[in-house]
Amino acid sequence: MKWNIQKRLLVLVLAAGILSFLTLSGLSFYGLYAVHNEMKEMGDEVGKAGAKFTENLVTYQLKKTLEELAKARAGFIEQRLGGFRSNIEILSRTMTRIASDPDDYKPIKLINPQFEPVYNTQTYMTYGPDIKRDGLTPETEHELAIAGNIRVLLESLERMFMEYPSSVYIGTKHGCFICCPSFPDKPNEPKPFAESEFFDYDPRERPWYKQAIAANAPVFFELDSHTNLGKYQRFGCSAPYYDRYGVAGVVGLDVPNVDIYKAINETAIGSDGFSFVLNKNGRVIFSSRTEGELVAKANGEDMRTSSKRRFARAASKMTRGESGIMPVTVDGEEYFLAFAPMKYTGWSFGTLTLRKDIDVAVDKSREYFITQVQGFSSRLQDRYFIMTFISSLLVIGLLYLLFIASNKVSAMFVKPIHELSDGVREIASGNLDKKLDIHTGDEIEHLATCFNAMTDELKAHMANLTKVTAEKERIATELDVATEIQSGMLPKDFPVHENFELLATMKPAKEVGGDFYDYYFIDETHLAITVADVSGKGIPAALFMVIAKTVLKNFTMSMHNREGLAEVVAASNDKLCANNEAMMFVTAFVGVLDLQTGEFVFVNAGHNPPVVYHAEENHCDFLDVKKNFVLGPMDEIPFAEQKILLKPGDLLFLYTDGVTEALNVNDEEYLPDRLIDFMNSTDCTANLETLLENVRGDLSKHVGEAEQSDDITMFALRFNR
Repeated sequence: MKWNIQKRLLVLVLAAGILSFLTLSGLSFYGLYAVHNEMKEMGDEVGKAGAKFTENLVTYQLKKTLEELAKARAGFIEQRLGGFRSNIEILSRTMTRIASDPDDYKPIKLINPQFEPVYNTQTYMTYGPDIKRDGLTPETEHELAIAGNIRVLLESLERMFMEYPSSVYIGTKHGCFICCPSFPDKPNEPKPFAESEFFDYDPRERPWYKQAIAANAPVFFELDSHTNLGKYQRFGCSAPYYDRYGVAGVVGLDVPNVDIYKAINETAIGSDGFSFVLNKNGRVIFSSRTEGELVAKANGEDMRTSSKRRFARAASKMTRGESGIMPVTVDGEEYFLAFAPMKYTGWSFGTLTLRKDIDVAVDKSREYFITQVQGFSSRLQDRYFIMTFISSLLVIGLLYLLFIASNKVSAMFVKPIHELSDGVREIASGNLDKKLDIHTGDEIEHLATCFNAMTDELKAHMANLTKVTAEKERIATELDVATEIQSGMLPKDFPVHENFELLATMKPAKEVGGDFYDYYFIDETHLAITVADVSGKGIPAALFMVIAKTVLKNFTMSMHNREGLAEVVAASNDKLCANNEAMMFVTAFVGVLDLQTGEFVFVNAGHNPPVVYHAEENHCDFLDVKKNFVLGPMDEIPFAEQKILLKPGDLLFLYTDGVTEALNVNDEEYLPDRLIDFMNSTDCTANLETLLENVRGDLSKHVGEAEQSDDITMFALRFNR
């Protein structure tokens, strides 16, 4: 007996469905049963193994947490010390300027404690033993009077720490001592002085003076002779300063360790944990304990020579600048010691946690894991019986639905298939006028309708394809021409002049862009430069760029010598605002360089601050620019004009935000901090082509394979008079 397609389809679907259901059901039941038995047999083993693993993991994580905590606290203390170091560096640079250019300052007489009282945060001066022996020469007296100009800075710095006893001071190469002390315990009473302090105190013999001279750099030191061995201690930082002939003296600062003590005290974990700081000589200089083995003591023992070998090894690692965690014994108790270095000072921070506190946490974690495993086994058994019952019901129901659905689908599906296949075959042969006439009310009818619509769309697409292709070719040609026109508008022939060097590049993100640069002579001694960035990219930005470039140049040439640069920019802004219905805007940096004097007058209209290279200092900084509004959106806005004096060899590097906001594949920006760091690391005395190539190279390292996200413009101007 021959069966038609409908019966064959029905039998096939039913047979496949029933076989699949029975097979999957049997496998599911067997799998559930096997898993249930395995879980019962392996429950104890998994619980034991998991508990052991949990114990090891928790122990590791706790130790790791202690180590990271030590590093974090060491970093906090370093940050605090970095603030002291910054204050000392500021004081050193200021004294260097005063000592190197004494003619720029007026003499200032400081208090002499031998004749006048010294009150809280007042600056005084004592003379060294050399002056007591040989007398005070007019030259030395004038030099010390000029040094009195540091009084304001000394007193400002001291007020930052006046809550606790502290002092800021200077020791000169002549043995004189300038000091601003703070004694808050008796703020309204004069500072008491011993007779020996007037002439016998020689700062050149003090450790803070000698260490700074030996290091020729800022150094930290502990004040053993002035240390209060109670809750707080004092430490200091000193650095040399210079005059025209070399080292002129040392500046110093000593303060209490209040913040450091709090950081040490707050780090401790557990019932009896505590923290301490070890110096590079192995001596405990700060500690949150007031009794026991690790109390900070003046002239305390070197912990590297401790009779407790494990602690001695840990102390050796700490003085070598290592970090880690080790078991040690302190005061008869077992601890874990986590330690991390402090690079500014050569010190090391350590925190101790009782081993029994960690063991308690490990035991609780192990017990929690075992309880969870036992609960999981119980829940698994309950769900096994529930799932078995539900699965049986689902199999019976699905088999019944499969029979009904297969019978209906096979009857509805077979009839229009042949008609659909014949029509599709004819359409595929090229007869796009063929229409399928199928009315089944289901997906097959929808498919026939789609085929009919497809033939209409194919005919329309083929008719429009030629037209669209021609239009794309025309647009591509016009974009090529626009690119050439824009490139031609930017100056390419950079002048060769004895007073300056100049070089600029612009790379658009699309075929055309909104960045531009310009330079031109206003007269024989004044050179005007412009770097600007129009909002947006593409053709609209390029059109507004042409207008902005033309307007700025026209107003500069016609108004600068008469009105000044600020009025030039204001007039240009008013002109750009007229008929600016699209509300386009442009950020611009406009400047004029006097080639005879080096005076550079500039106006910054919402643009990125340029980088200025100081040849004498061999150092780069961002130019201090005022925040003016951008050009284009709003008229009648005043603009501030600024001036700087460029010295021979000084260089200006201007750029658009396509440099600092360049994105890599992780959408991370290049950022101004990286730009200024690179400018300080590269050779800014190289020829301008090499300098710009170096900047582009560092920018390419950051961007990598990422697509250029914005126009990139770079402009370099070096003054050579």
